Amino acid sequence: MLEWLFGRRKQLLKKEVQPDERDKLRRSIWQASFLEDHQCEQIIRWSRVFIAEKTWEGCNGVKITEDLQWQVAAAAGLMVLAYPDWYFDKTSTILIHPQAYKVTVTARHSALTSGTEMAGEFYRAGETIYRGPVVLNSHDIAIAAQDPNDGHHLVIHEFSHQLDMINGPSADGLPPLPGNVDETAWLAAMKGEYQRAQEMVSQGYMILMPDYGLTQESEFFAVASELYFQRSNELAEYHPNVYLLLKQFYVTDMADIVR
Repeated sequence: MLEWLFGRRKQLLKKEVQPDERDKLRRSIWQASFLEDHQCEQIIRWSRVFIAEKTWEGCNGVKITEDLQWQVAAAAGLMVLAYPDWYFDKTSTILIHPQAYKVTVTARHSALTSGTEMAGEFYRAGETIYRGPVVLNSHDIAIAAQDPNDGHHLVIHEFSHQLDMINGPSADGLPPLPGNVDETAWLAAMKGEYQRAQEMVSQGYMILMPDYGLTQESEFFAVASELYFQRSNELAEYHPNVYLLLKQFYVTDMADIVR
């Protein structure tokens, strides 16, 4: 099985990049126009593997098209430019709704909050399940592909949670850091920035970080990751320590790329 899997990956990675694939990339992530050619080619080859290996399911009438697959894959590929061998292997299925969808939740343990999730009916833009599917919606995917907008990027948000969960089933805001980064110091510094942002909001200050990012440390990491790739220069200006901490993980200096 592994021999077949890696043999298929090798074939997909080896194939020459085609002009239509460059067009698909440019339509999928606005950042493509700022990337160097070798970075674009890496994302294109990576996206081939990602698209081929995932099970794609449209929900509530969504038709899974190549463009939709590329919009998801290219954004995820941008996140792991420094980790070209990471294919989110724990995610086998991607479910896509047309827009935010209603869910009925019974009281249960939540991997993202490490506590009990509130019961009731809620609308969700997306969801991440440990060793389960990533759930997205095509409306938000399309908006994020075109421009930085307000910094929101659903694909980056949900796949940030997947990166967070590589270390274990409970998201805690700690992704698997490079070996040259002190994990304890990094986590303490990120927690300090999370608490500092909460304090600023409680004192009446307006900050770049959306309120949702202040609800849990796992959400702080995910929302900050959205800003890192969507509004990197603003994040570097208004939350410089958060930017530098994320740069230690993502390595790719987005503020330098899109300046």
